[in-house]
Amino acid sequence: MRRLALIAVSALVCGGVLASAPPADAEVWPARLVRIVVPYGPGGGVDAFARPIAAALNEQLPHRVVIDNRSGAGGTIGVLNAAQSPADGATILAGGVHQPMSEALYPTRGYRIDKDFVPITITAMVPNILVVPTASRFTSVRQIIEAAKADPGKLSYCSSGNGTSQHIIAEMFKRSTGTDLLHVPYRGTAPALKDLMGGFCDMMFDGLGTSAPQIAGGRLRAIAVTTSRRSALLTDVPTLAEAGGPPLDVATWYALWARASTDPAMIEHMRAAVRQALDAPAVRQVWQQQGAEIPDISVDAITAFVARETRFWTATVSELGIKSD
Repeated sequence: MRRLALIAVSALVCGGVLASAPPADAEVWPARLVRIVVPYGPGGGVDAFARPIAAALNEQLPHRVVIDNRSGAGGTIGVLNAAQSPADGATILAGGVHQPMSEALYPTRGYRIDKDFVPITITAMVPNILVVPTASRFTSVRQIIEAAKADPGKLSYCSSGNGTSQHIIAEMFKRSTGTDLLHVPYRGTAPALKDLMGGFCDMMFDGLGTSAPQIAGGRLRAIAVTTSRRSALLTDVPTLAEAGGPPLDVATWYALWARASTDPAMIEHMRAAVRQALDAPAVRQVWQQQGAEIPDISVDAITAFVARETRFWTATVSELGIKSD
């Protein structure tokens, strides 16, 4: 995948930073309970990748780490809450690709992800996947494109809401194929998946992390991944290009952020703790089950990566004319 390749190169150049330990004289972290703000509801991708990390941190830290779901307005309500919290290490923001996407969608959101936060680490990278109900008549991308062109606006796709990665990637698919699909937005991934499995919409460009259990359970059929190479979890599922669709190469990544004004020494403690959590067997097992990879990326490369993603998705959202409502 394009982004994974960039990450790998950055890691080779700056990989030594990952191995460095936090300063010996750094302020002890955490000094009290830590809140991980998830700016989306339970059951979504950000929530699914934040909870195992929180559980692992609880095993290694002297104070509790709790998940605080604060959904609404495409995630901006929760992010703003984290941005307005004290920069004392007691609040961590969980998010991902969704935050760069919000930059163009919510111009009055009250924060900037690249100015008000410092990335702690990229925690996971997972492809999006085109899925349909198991009872669907569609078994290939080519069939979907042909049906959509034969009856414009008849087929529908669901998403976790306007301006989400599922929505934007579906719109990229529409633009690339010249098709007209009806968007059915929901308030969260969980209700969207429920209605998709119930046959109330035709398809979804979901993150593999939340679709993988449904595919394994026979409740959804995987059609194609949105990346340039196949998923190691579902090696028999083709890429969009292999299946007769457009050569998209987009994935969903997840990350943790601290407030920008947090003591750098404290952030190094956070990074060391999160790296240890990501290496926990339980976390690695969950990542494997969800088709996720843990990118090797240095501290300097993380900041550059988020900046590139912000530029890319801001331009893409503007070009597609996507609005938040």
